[in-house]
Amino acid sequence: QVVPRQVIEDQKTPRMKDALENISGVRPNQSIGSGNRFIIRGFPDLGKTYRNGLLATSPSGFPFEMDTANIESIEVLKGPASILYGRIQPGGMINLVPKKPQADPYYSIQQQVGSYNFYRTALDATSKLNESGSLLYRFNMSYENKGSFREFIDDKKLFIAPVVQWKLSGNLMSLGALDFGLIVDG
Repeated sequence: QVVPRQVIEDQKTPRMKDALENISGVRPNQSIGSGNRFIIRGFPDLGKTYRNGLLATSPSGFPFEMDTANIESIEVLKGPASILYGRIQPGGMINLVPKKPQADPYYSIQQQVGSYNFYRTALDATSKLNESGSLLYRFNMSYENKGSFREFIDDKKLFIAPVVQWKLSGNLMSLGALDFGLIVDG
């Protein structure tokens, strides 16, 4: 099952766990606390989330929340077919598909405001860097600041994801992309 970008935008979900509420059989693992740990068809996923088919978890194994600012879609492969991707639980796997750079210019800024001093600003920009369109970029950023109904609980997050893509020829084949994300939690 797939959660497309349109659903993420319609629901204004800043967190991956909120977007996965649309998929049957997938629930956040509440016993762990915050982070991207889920129970898929009754099996814990042990914090193993994939990005473009490659394992994308924290090197320390510490759970962290993934922002949806640079996510194009979220794919959930349920059941034994997910074993094709390696040693994971038989319940299934979660794969994130990030936004790709586009030659057509696109710029977007969004502001969300909510209860308990919640506000979130998200920026998305993409275009070509040269006339031929062989060098493309995409820049996603979000900043979130929120409080709580309890005293002394504040949460600030900064997410930055720049991408530069270089196409060697006019074909659809590209050499690759410099693609990384940075989350600063304060």
